[in-house]
Amino acid sequence: MTQLLSKKEIMLPFLTKSNIERNIDILKEFCEKELNYTLAKNLSIKEYYFETINFLQDVPVPYSNDEMHITFFDQALQNKLLSLGMIDQSDLDNDQHIYSTDEQQFIRNNLNKAIELIRVLHPNLHAAINTLVGTFLILKKDLFGGGSVSNVLGLIWLNPQADWTIVDYAEAVYHEFIHQSIFLDDMVNCMFPNANDCATEEALVTSTILEMKRPLDRSFHAAGVSIGIMHLYFMLNDKIKSKQYLANLQLTLDEVNEKKKFLGEQGLLTLDLMRKFVDNPNFSDVTYSLNN
Repeated sequence: MTQLLSKKEIMLPFLTKSNIERNIDILKEFCEKELNYTLAKNLSIKEYYFETINFLQDVPVPYSNDEMHITFFDQALQNKLLSLGMIDQSDLDNDQHIYSTDEQQFIRNNLNKAIELIRVLHPNLHAAINTLVGTFLILKKDLFGGGSVSNVLGLIWLNPQADWTIVDYAEAVYHEFIHQSIFLDDMVNCMFPNANDCATEEALVTSTILEMKRPLDRSFHAAGVSIGIMHLYFMLNDKIKSKQYLANLQLTLDEVNEKKKFLGEQGLLTLDLMRKFVDNPNFSDVTYSLNN
């Protein structure tokens, strides 16, 4: 007889509303008590989050309470991506990284439509994304679609490709949101106690999405991202794409399970929950967790 698990037993932390809010609250309390950072009272959860991370980070990420900024040029953020190696100086020569005025309007419209699509599909997913994302920085880089980095929480860099549909934009937004959520969970709960160890030969794990060996923490991220992407297509009633990563996800999680020593307590918990999910994939559970 198959034992059925309650929804609460398989709620993935990085896709659970209450866990995201708890992490923000813990971060806020740490800054107030340990770093003597005084925050105004009665702020929204997004304001508490960005006031806190902008205090902790060396480059503040612009944000507003009710929407996510879309910008095509921000010198401070661009310089930070450059220093982190996410972009190269050669990408910036002759301003080739900046889209034309017409391209900017086209991208802005498509990104706003994608964000609205997510809101229609799942209002609480939209709310969670809006909480953790302050700014989309749009700039060109050949062969890259964008990215997020733990050093600059709240920032998503996107480089939309010319053939992207609105759904492709939505997938990119959901993809990067999950990175943001896992970065926050790792910051608060130490999912990967030593990131350098995760990059050693011993710790390499097959990435669910790229299908190649990568550092364990990056493959762990990709496993989480794959669940979010499949969930998006589940909400769009695309039965094929809603299952596209399941086999690869199983492989990744099996490999990570053999390398548990690289995970902290929250990493072990999340691994266990992802393994339960892949054993009995039910995307209604993800929809539920984003509401609770």
